[in-house]
Amino acid sequence: MVRIMPPDASWPEMFWHERERLKTFLGNVADELEHYGSTAVPGLSAKPIIDMMAPIPSLEDADALVSILAGAGYRKLDAGFFKRRFFRREPRGQQPAFHLHLAVCPRWPIKNELLVRDWLIQHPDIARTYEALKMDLAMAYGDDMPRYTAAKTPFLRHITNQARESRGLPMEHDWEE
Repeated sequence: MVRIMPPDASWPEMFWHERERLKTFLGNVADELEHYGSTAVPGLSAKPIIDMMAPIPSLEDADALVSILAGAGYRKLDAGFFKRRFFRREPRGQQPAFHLHLAVCPRWPIKNELLVRDWLIQHPDIARTYEALKMDLAMAYGDDMPRYTAAKTPFLRHITNQARESRGLPMEHDWEE
């Protein structure tokens, strides 16, 4: 079910607490954890999910963390990614869910998700357009997360390329599904 919540000013703090908690399980990997997605954009409505991502040298290194992350309450899910491993911690009480992506990416500082986050923070008008799109799509596809995600992808690809162009980076044509 797609549920969009009003902005919560505590989302960034929740990320920082979870990042600190994960240092016990991830070691140095946790030092590079980044908060991205709508909960990382101040004032933006979002699904109650804290998205986090960190670079990892290889998928084998990520796979070696599966049992360790299970001890932290995360389970590995197959979401069809080719260059990352995806883990989810279910919501607890009033806390949101946490999604952890361990990505093999040689260009970490210019990872698309981070570029989009920064672009939305720098361009509140675009963030509001994105928020309105998400609300409309949640109404249209509330029980169908794959269709919701697919419907917002063209907008995200467009603003990703705007963000890339603004930094003098090439347009992205190789999208990981």
